[in-house]
Amino acid sequence: MTNSTGKQSDIEYLLSIRSVRETNSPTLKALLENRLTNFDVDISRLDDIVKYVSETITSNYPTKESLLTIPVHGRYQHFEVGGNPRLTNLISEWTKSGLTDYEICKRTLDLFVVSVLIDAGAGNEWKFDETGTIFNRSEGIAVASFHMFVNGDFSNDQSSPYQVNGLKLANYSPELLEKGFQITDNNKLYGFDGRLNLIRKIGHILESKKEIFGQDSRPGNLLDYLIALPTCEKISESGYKLNLEDLWTTLMKGLHDIWPKDSTRTVVDGFSVGDAWKLKLNDSIVTFHKLTQWLTYSLLLPLRKFGHLEIYNTELLTGLPEYRNGGVFVDLGLLTLKEEALQKGLELSKESKTDQGIPSFTAIDDVIVEWRSSTIVLLDYILPRVNDYLKITGTEYQLILPQLIEAGSWPSGRRIAASLRPKTSGPPINLISDGTVF
Repeated sequence: MTNSTGKQSDIEYLLSIRSVRETNSPTLKALLENRLTNFDVDISRLDDIVKYVSETITSNYPTKESLLTIPVHGRYQHFEVGGNPRLTNLISEWTKSGLTDYEICKRTLDLFVVSVLIDAGAGNEWKFDETGTIFNRSEGIAVASFHMFVNGDFSNDQSSPYQVNGLKLANYSPELLEKGFQITDNNKLYGFDGRLNLIRKIGHILESKKEIFGQDSRPGNLLDYLIALPTCEKISESGYKLNLEDLWTTLMKGLHDIWPKDSTRTVVDGFSVGDAWKLKLNDSIVTFHKLTQWLTYSLLLPLRKFGHLEIYNTELLTGLPEYRNGGVFVDLGLLTLKEEALQKGLELSKESKTDQGIPSFTAIDDVIVEWRSSTIVLLDYILPRVNDYLKITGTEYQLILPQLIEAGSWPSGRRIAASLRPKTSGPPINLISDGTVF
């Protein structure tokens, strides 16, 4: 999908974090007026959704004091899935060995960047077996990538396994990926070839952007780059203050080339604008930048805790437009596919031999674009209502958006999916993935 009339300022805007909430905001008015293109809207279901999400939160955080412990949504929690403090224990070992916070930050950035970037949909069949405990989907990919990191599968230096190097990724072998993800004929992964090519592409990007990723092409070296920015303010002997938009621009500058440039992607004057798509509802481009947002959310913890960076303007980040957050609005009846869209999706499920009871679409389909846009505005919309329901509005316990996602909407989407589709726990609308970013 090409737009040849754009200007440089248009491209810069579409790549910005501010564009996400701004380009999607008109969707809310259409949604509340039941004027969406592909979905019927039953706004009377909103109170039930607020109650369901709130109950999910209080089931894990039953007291007001416990609400203060809800972390920002991020990859760290996935590494600890199943109550196993894998990463916490590893960091403790590094600390005991005398490793500085600075190097711990670099190592965790290495792990987080590669794990998030390969976190495309794994499909309903694939599972990761960790000594008898089974994990799937995003959490399974997190656990698999953690063990690959610990094994030195991303390092080109056998004496330093706990790092990620562009040279190793650029030449990544299919055998190593198969072993790391435990892929067999009975344990297939969505988009294996696309994911392998993505890993190699990440490697080439790390190698080509040495001003950000250093001479050894490590994602963790972006810490050096961030601290050296003229806008990064030194506030103590080891502490710094950084605008989120500077972190965002660095990630966009450093990793932008990961985006495919095929006929399905949005290209402005020959420049791919990443996770941005044409929405029929407004006949305009809406931006999501879900993967970059997921990465940004995930990097906040290591940058703050070990890099000693105080990062402000984080409220610019939005809810993540993906199937767990979006699924709760479909499964609980606020959004229902219109008949024509439903039949189109079921036909594609039949053609692609996916779950034939669940409609399927590709990332470019207007159904997916509209669903994702609706997810962003609805997460903003329910946040104050959840705070009201929990009677914490205006108090120190009031939740912010990334806490709502972490403790509320994301686990709610997983919970309702497991209840309605216990065999797969999959989403109510299937996104056909090729293993690349979208």
